[in-house]
Amino acid sequence: MSLKQKFLVVLVVVLLGMSFGGGFWVGSHTNRGDVDPQDYIKTVFTPYESGIDSFLDFLDQAHQSVHIADYAFTDPRVVDKLIELKTKRGVGIRLLLDKSQTQGRSGPVEQAQIARLTAAGVEVLLGTSEKKHQLLHSKYTVVDGLYVQSGSFNYTKAANDQANTLDFIKSKKRARLFLDNWDRMYRYIRSQQSGAKP
Repeated sequence: MSLKQKFLVVLVVVLLGMSFGGGFWVGSHTNRGDVDPQDYIKTVFTPYESGIDSFLDFLDQAHQSVHIADYAFTDPRVVDKLIELKTKRGVGIRLLLDKSQTQGRSGPVEQAQIARLTAAGVEVLLGTSEKKHQLLHSKYTVVDGLYVQSGSFNYTKAANDQANTLDFIKSKKRARLFLDNWDRMYRYIRSQQSGAKP
């Protein structure tokens, strides 16, 4: 290979490296086609907007399944909607709730709502974080393996008057991510109740 040919090979390699390397760097830091993710997310801020109305509308689109992971759970309107979905549409409803909240000040209220759900055939598990038995502090719902609500909003009577956020998005990938997390917590909590390892 002549010196000129070697130079051309090196030049081509350098240019390809700059093109692909630069394209990757630029591509990973800019939006594709000027798409902003917020264009696909409905965000609600309480107390300025009604989080409970938005959440009930969100639940109402369920036809197959609802998976909830929540820290505090006392709002009877949410329970009414879940029971309606279960009994009238046959939607599979499953909840993971923080155990400490059933034993605290609002414990009797939460226990009453859980009793209503279980009487309607809804699966409810109480548990903790997998690490050091800390709080199950998640606050999210996945509907039909396609829609996700997440944020700081607990499903309580007081949450609508507090400063909270709720994000709603239709995303199969995001729903799978949250369902994988839900399943992991479910396995851990079930293992704690049965005394077996997850």
